[in-house]
Amino acid sequence: MNQSGITKKDSLARKLFILFSVMGGAVFALIGAILFLFSINFANIAVEKSMHGMAEDIPESLYFDERGTLFYSSTNMAKKWGYDALFNNLAFKVIDRATNSVILTSNQHLETSAALQALPLDLPEGYSFFNGIDRYRFSVTLQGKDLYVDLARDDLIGELANEAVLPMLGQVLTLTMVAAFLIFICVGYVSIKAVVKPVNNVAEQLDGIDPSQLDRRLDKKGVPSEMLPLVNALNDTMERVEKGFKEQKRFVANAAHELKTPLAVLRTRLELANLPEKIGCELMGDISYMTRVVEQLLDLSRAQNQNSYLHKPVNISDVAKDVCMLLGPLTLTYKKELALEEIDKNATVIGDQAALIIMLKNLLENALKHADEGANIIVEVANDRISVKDSGPGIKEEDRVKLFERFWRKEQSTLTGSGLGLAIVHEVTLAHNAKIDVECNNELGGATFHVYFYDRVENTLVS
Repeated sequence: MNQSGITKKDSLARKLFILFSVMGGAVFALIGAILFLFSINFANIAVEKSMHGMAEDIPESLYFDERGTLFYSSTNMAKKWGYDALFNNLAFKVIDRATNSVILTSNQHLETSAALQALPLDLPEGYSFFNGIDRYRFSVTLQGKDLYVDLARDDLIGELANEAVLPMLGQVLTLTMVAAFLIFICVGYVSIKAVVKPVNNVAEQLDGIDPSQLDRRLDKKGVPSEMLPLVNALNDTMERVEKGFKEQKRFVANAAHELKTPLAVLRTRLELANLPEKIGCELMGDISYMTRVVEQLLDLSRAQNQNSYLHKPVNISDVAKDVCMLLGPLTLTYKKELALEEIDKNATVIGDQAALIIMLKNLLENALKHADEGANIIVEVANDRISVKDSGPGIKEEDRVKLFERFWRKEQSTLTGSGLGLAIVHEVTLAHNAKIDVECNNELGGATFHVYFYDRVENTLVS
């Protein structure tokens, strides 16, 4: 079973291959049965045809002398059939149709030839079979006289033919059918692969589209005409999704931007109002929380708007220094220890500096807020990564998959954060072709967030 829950039993290629195999097996079995039935009668059919041919040759060897006596001359035809006549397997007689009397036989000793005994005077014209003997009568006019020529053969010839022909014929038919069936299966397999390949190509294209690439469309090149309606429908669907997603981002950005001014006015009015200290502090805390949510909504909107990014070489060591200086005062507020470790001071990546600052700021704020009082927080810069580690309580393994969901907080009932910080981090990493990895329990006892960059500049210092 693959990630989408589809088993091999659901495979279209498998179903087509089984269908091809079953249908091919049935067709070839039917052909084999027909050929087998034909081969059983092959010798008889062959002998019947040969008897017909010999019967046509006999009159050429018959003649009447001047006294009207019928004679049979030895010809090549007689030599051809002499072996059979020698053993009384083949015999013929000539009958005068006017008197219905036998005027010539191939064997004068009737009692020794079973073939001759099977030729009665009232034999019907054409081919007939009686008591294991094949018979053939035809009429002919020779020198003005109407005659019947009767030809007979016993089953020994047929048996000899069957014994000689059937085994060889059976082997040839078996080998031919097996070879043809194997070729049919191979051709069917290749054909099915060719049919299913466009479906797999479309599936691979769809699988390669992530939420940050909604502007991508499925390539129609090489798609069979039968699949074009499906591909067009998927492209239309993605276009509608992209349009709706853009409208949603635009709405969030506009709403967050419009909320900034009323919140600032409300804060000013509360500061000027003569309210009891406790109520004033609670209201100011609520406004601060709302302001933070609005600011992070704006950051999230900017992180998703990759068209506004200005990608250029950025020294991530300088980014780390700026963020540590910016959030340095919060370490006093939260009573935490902050340190910057530069393993590589010249670590340079391709990216948008403002977005990278927002990303690292959210990672550091997350550590400052959730680490215990007095905890150590370390920002580490290496050649291809930035890491933020703390000595806090760490992260539960079951919470790992939820960390980057929007508005998810470890304590949903509290207002300790907006739940957007790590979602912003995730969007920025996607836009920079980077990867974020979470270590739930590090050597300090807390959690570590590693951001790995793949688009970097080697041995370049950006000031």
